[in-house]
Amino acid sequence: MARLSTASHTKQATMATASLVNGYWFYFNDNDTEIAVHGSAWSGRETVYVNDNPVSDKRELFKFSSNHEFTHNGFNYRVNYHLTNVLTGSLECSLYRDNKLLASQTKGFLGKSKGSWLFVVGMFLAGVGFGAATAALFKYFTA
Repeated sequence: MARLSTASHTKQATMATASLVNGYWFYFNDNDTEIAVHGSAWSGRETVYVNDNPVSDKRELFKFSSNHEFTHNGFNYRVNYHLTNVLTGSLECSLYRDNKLLASQTKGFLGKSKGSWLFVVGMFLAGVGFGAATAALFKYFTA
């Protein structure tokens, strides 16, 4: 059974949680194989690293799930990304070896704390304000 790696990627300590700046980092360890998975929160780029070497890289902008497949040491691996909650930015990452689930992790931007939801409401209100200002400017300049 795979376990979470505790010392694989050089920036692992600062990327234990998901953030808009660092994106999503997931760490797995299958025997002596260290697997790190990164997903960018801005560009949709997903990269899978095996022992700090990239083995799969793709950009997924409009899908809620994606798969990365690669072979290492005679084993067929698959990493599955699945967006489980759009509002909280919750993303599940699962690692399979030869079609058997080894481990799964879930991370998200927002938790259940009051501060997290205040952030969502604040961003929503900022979007409404920006949209209203844009509409007013458009109306002013086209009238």
